[in-house]
This record gives sequence, structure tokens and C-alpha cells, in this order.
Amino acid sequence: MLEVRTHIDIGASASLVWGILTDFGSYRRWNPFIRSIVGQAEVGTLIRVTQDVAIAGAATLRSRLTHVREPRELRWLGHWALPGIYSAERRFGIESLPRGGVRFHHNERYRGMIIRFTQRRLQQVIEPAFSAMNLALKRRAERAEGPAPATLGMGQYADQDRRS
Repeated sequence: MLEVRTHIDIGASASLVWGILTDFGSYRRWNPFIRSIVGQAEVGTLIRVTQDVAIAGAATLRSRLTHVREPRELRWLGHWALPGIYSAERRFGIESLPRGGVRFHHNERYRGMIIRFTQRRLQQVIEPAFSAMNLALKRRAERAEGPAPATLGMGQYADQDRRS
């Protein structure tokens, strides 16, 4: 198993960030990583996700939304080929911060036999792609919300947790 975890603080309300995140039709205008999602933000919905990773190229995957909790969490699970070969669970979380704004969590957990052969490449490609999306979401939300409170940090944090 491989897990990539990132987060970024955003000077905007949870409902605004949620609105941007679930407006799948607008992704092409602001999201450098996930170029489009076709489908609705409803549990059980099959969605088509087109990602554009500069190093790996574009890929379109079918995934099923497994968790939708407005305005806090959105998750989907995708499989490649047969179960057990490759699966990826993407999770977006929105956590309210005590001094205002939110912390946006962007994580993915990879499982399957193919992961041990692709782990290094996934780590090199996915973390920068997640960080680029996180920053673009931050900029879009903060422009819509107005000036960010002085207490929020402008940086972002990313870490990786590898487990076999």
C-alpha cells in the first residue's frame, strides 16, 4: 500500500471551498491536475475523472463516489483492470480552523499488486500534482472570499506515508 497525503490552509469558508470542489464542470478553468470530472457529486455515482500529470500524461479513469458529506468530505474509489491489481481511493477533506478559514486535505491510498512496481513513479508524480491542485483551489477560493485573514499561513504542507 502507498498513501500520499497533502494539505493546505485556505482563507475561505468550508461551504465556498466545497462549492468549488463539487462544481465538476468548472475544473478545466482552474484545476491544473484534474482537468474534468463527468458525473454528479452523489454517493454511488460513477464518475469519469480526467487527470493531466505533466510527467505521466493525461489519463481518464472511472471511479465510484463512495462518500459525500457536505461541506466536509468527498471520496471516490477507482479500480484498474481486475480487483486486486490496482485500486486508488481519493479523499478530499475540509476542516474548519479555529481562527477562520479551512484546512483542505487531499489524500490518495493506492493498493494492489502493481503498486510495488509503480510506487516510486507515483510518489514522484502525484505529490507535485496534488500540491498544484491544492494551490489552485486556494487561490480560487480566496479570490472569491476576499482577503485572507492575517493569521492563516500561506504555505502548504505535504507528506507521504508509505506502508507495505
